[in-house]
Amino acid sequence: MSSTSRGMTRVDDPSAPMAWSAHLPISGASTGFDPGGWPTSTWVLHAMYEHADLMAPTTHDDLHRARLATGDATPQLVGEVDLDALTEVSGIPLGVVGRPGEEWTRVTWAEYLGRLPDRDLRRDAPPSFRWFPAGNWPAAVAPPPEGSLDDLSLEALLAVLASRSPQGEDTPCFAFYASLPAGDFDSVHLWTGPLGSVRDLLEEHGGAYGYSPTNLWPADRAWFVSTDYDLQATKVSGDHALVAALRAEPRLECLEWSGPAES
Repeated sequence: MSSTSRGMTRVDDPSAPMAWSAHLPISGASTGFDPGGWPTSTWVLHAMYEHADLMAPTTHDDLHRARLATGDATPQLVGEVDLDALTEVSGIPLGVVGRPGEEWTRVTWAEYLGRLPDRDLRRDAPPSFRWFPAGNWPAAVAPPPEGSLDDLSLEALLAVLASRSPQGEDTPCFAFYASLPAGDFDSVHLWTGPLGSVRDLLEEHGGAYGYSPTNLWPADRAWFVSTDYDLQATKVSGDHALVAALRAEPRLECLEWSGPAES
C-alpha cells in the first residue's frame, strides 16, 4: 500500500499518536476504539433509503437467488463449499456506500422503526442490526451500511468538524483503520493529514479503503470520531457546541444514546 494518498500520509511509527489507546481493550484494534472523556457525544446514524416502486414482500436474498438462477450473479464458493447454500443475503452493505439512485428516497431510522410494532429508538445495544427485525431486509430498502459512514453522512460530518475547528479543512488530523476494515492484522493503518483530505483515503476517491476511517481525531484531540466495524452508526465526541452543530446539520440523523441505563 502506498505511503501517501493525496493529502494523507501513512504514519511509519504510530506508537506516539496511538499512545492514548494503550489502556483500552485490545479488541479496539480489530473493530475500533471508543476512549471516552469528552464533555458530550452523539451518534450519527448511517443513512438508509427506500424505493416506493419495490414495496412487494421481496427480500435482498430473494433477489440474490434470482440472479444466481439466471446467471447474473456468481456463486460464493470457498474451496468446494457453496456459501449460498449455507447462508442468506441480509442486504446490509459493508463499507461506505453512496446514494443508491434518484428513484430512492432517504428514510430516517425514526420513520422506519416507527412503522414497526414494538420498536423505538431506545435500544439496549448501540445502533446496529439488533435495532431492526431479524432476517433479510426488504428489497425495497437499502439498509444503513455497517462499519462505515455512508458517503453523504461522511461528507456532512467532515464539513461540520471543519466548521468547528480553528483551521477548518486544514486542521491536522489522524485517521485510524482497525484491522477488520483495513483487511490487515499485521500492521497498524494510521494516516495523518488535513481534515479536508480524509475522503482521499476511500477507494472511490482514489484511496485504498472501502470504509470510512474507524477513528478520526485532530492533533489536539478536541473531538473524536468512532465508527465500530460491527455498528451501523458513528459516535462523535467533543464539546457541546460541536454536538449542537451536528444535530442541526440537515444531512445527518443524530441520536443521543448512552446505554441501557437511560433506555
